Amino acid sequence: MNFEIFLPVIVPIVMGLVVGIVKPSYENRNKVVIITTILNFFLVLYVVFFKDNSFYHMVKINEFLDLYLHPDSIGKIFAVLVSSLWILTTFYSIDYMGKSKNLNKFFMFFLITEGVTLGIAFSGNLITLYLFYELLTLSTFPLVIEKGSAKALNAGKKYLIYSFFGATMVLFGIILLYSQTQNLSFVPGGVVGSLVFGNKNLYLMVYILLFLGFGVKAALVPFHSWLPSAMVAPTPVSALLHAVAVVKSGIFALGRMTYYVLGWRVIEFTEGNKYTLILVLLTILMGSFLAIHQENLKRRLAYSTISQLGYIMLALVIFENSSYIGGMLHMLFHATVKITLFFCVGAIMHYEKKTELHEIAGIGKKMPKTMISFSVASICLIGIPPTNGFVSKWFLAIGGLDQGNYLIPIILLLSAFFTAAYLIPIISTAFFKGDPSKKIEISEPNNFMLIPIMILAAINLILGIFPNAIINTIQIAAKKLF
Repeated sequence: MNFEIFLPVIVPIVMGLVVGIVKPSYENRNKVVIITTILNFFLVLYVVFFKDNSFYHMVKINEFLDLYLHPDSIGKIFAVLVSSLWILTTFYSIDYMGKSKNLNKFFMFFLITEGVTLGIAFSGNLITLYLFYELLTLSTFPLVIEKGSAKALNAGKKYLIYSFFGATMVLFGIILLYSQTQNLSFVPGGVVGSLVFGNKNLYLMVYILLFLGFGVKAALVPFHSWLPSAMVAPTPVSALLHAVAVVKSGIFALGRMTYYVLGWRVIEFTEGNKYTLILVLLTILMGSFLAIHQENLKRRLAYSTISQLGYIMLALVIFENSSYIGGMLHMLFHATVKITLFFCVGAIMHYEKKTELHEIAGIGKKMPKTMISFSVASICLIGIPPTNGFVSKWFLAIGGLDQGNYLIPIILLLSAFFTAAYLIPIISTAFFKGDPSKKIEISEPNNFMLIPIMILAAINLILGIFPNAIINTIQIAAKKLF
């Protein structure tokens, strides 16, 4: 039965419901959430190391509605990323959210979202992924509107409208695809094969529908505006939306669709990637350009996320071995970098009540560990050697050159310049502005916030210096695709 594969999915969902229904005290709730996320990390590791090529059928109504889990190497990497970052976010959230009595609902959906995201990681076919993908919208919506303000409710409404619009396109694409293939399983190289020769235009339509539909959660231009609006959510939620759960699930789904359902050779035959490449390049440049003009720190990071997601989507439209490796690396590395940046900005907002760029002059002297961690993550995101951001962007550039497309490395370099242009001013304002004669007392965040920030900063450096284990795992998966 391999029921163990289902445990990392169901355990946090059940424990989340327990928190929401039982409504434990502050101390007991924190213990439950911490123990659940740590336990789930080890459950994921058990699946990763001891459950190779295993299936778990959740329910089978007919050949179309056959819901099952089948973790592969890429899904396992994504699951480890999710479960590990969820632990750090848990500790951070406990400090950030404080002792409000109404937080049982918040932590209920917080845990449920982890289980749903792991369901996406372990899905064995497209219809299972789609089910969890829609549950992700429903479980994250209460987190987005947690503050209950008019602004939060409007942001939540926008999030739902965009998400369900994307979901409708995906469902239409899935139905069209199944009508031709009778198969939605994830198979390296896809399930379409020679069927494309009989109906090129139909498969072009399927590809466009699925790419645009999943692209909504991946903040593909022009479907990106929900993401900056969702910044009204608490910072731990913003960090999860931008680094782990929602946008990365969109990227993960795009990767599954491209390489494991349709197959890149089929997409190349339909020439659909020529259209999506335009949108991806616009996403990279527009996200960076808009980030530069944001005075609010969280919104600056939000537009940064849009640009960085474009890097990963680039790997899904140029079909080269090196670019695929670079894209999967950037999916992981961007998650650890961006969650660090959001945690640092959240600490400044929580403890210093500062949200705008001009307000943080000299704050690097008051919160040196926090701002040094921010600086490390910024250097990684820019892609300066030997950081993890450089490693992933190097592979992406090599993939473009291997294809003979010199525009891609030029776009990457240009976007790196823009990345520096919107991050360096934050660092320089924090460390080099303000009154130098004014004595500033060091006041760092509580350890529940500070330690996750410093751990993440260290992880970013380590992944840049020692990336080979992850690269080798992705290379093994890539060999089955190209």
